[in-house]
Amino acid sequence: MIFDDFVHDLNHTNLVDLMEARNVSWKGYMEDLPYECYAGAYKGAYYRKHNPFISFDNIRNNPARCAKIVNAKQLDDDLAAGKLPQYSYYTPNINNDGHDTGLAYAGKFLDSFLAPRLAKFPPRTLIIITWDEDDYLDNNHIDTIALGSMLTPGSTDNTIYNHFSLLRTVEDNWNLGTLNRFDASANSFQFMGR
Repeated sequence: MIFDDFVHDLNHTNLVDLMEARNVSWKGYMEDLPYECYAGAYKGAYYRKHNPFISFDNIRNNPARCAKIVNAKQLDDDLAAGKLPQYSYYTPNINNDGHDTGLAYAGKFLDSFLAPRLAKFPPRTLIIITWDEDDYLDNNHIDTIALGSMLTPGSTDNTIYNHFSLLRTVEDNWNLGTLNRFDASANSFQFMGR
C-alpha cells in the first residue's frame, strides 16, 4: 500500500495481470498525459500519482501494455468507434479531479464530462466515480457514486467499503480471482446485481 504522493516503481502483480489472463480488454485514459508511456512525476496538470498503471514495472516497461495508457482525448474516439474496452479507467487532471481546486470546481468538470457522454456508453456499463483523498483521521469517509442500468435509481448502501472493495468488485465481475493482498478480504460492492 502507498501512503504518499511520491513516484513509485512497483514490481508487483496487479489488476492488469489478472485481466489479461482472462482476456479482459482494458485501457487507462489520463487527462493531459503528455505522451505515451510518460513516467515523469508531473507535466502541466497531469500527475503520475493519479495514474496507477504507470507505476507497475511490468506495465511501464512493456510497450504493448504501456500503449494502453492514453491521453483522455482518446475516450471520445473510442466511444464513437464502438471500441471502448471492457474495463476503462479515466483520471482527470489535477485541477479537474478537485485535488487542488475543490469540490465545486470538480463538480462542474464532472457535469461537463458526463452529461454529453452518458448516452454513448454501451448498455450495462457501470460507471464508478470515487475520490482518493484522506483526512488522515480515523473513520475517514470518501464519496463513491455508481451509475448504471443494473442499479436501482436513488438507492444507497451503507456497507463499509474501501478502495480495495472497488478492486474486488472488478475482480469478481470477471471472475479474475484476487491479488491475494488487501483485495482478498475486501467487501465487493453488493448492490450491483451482476
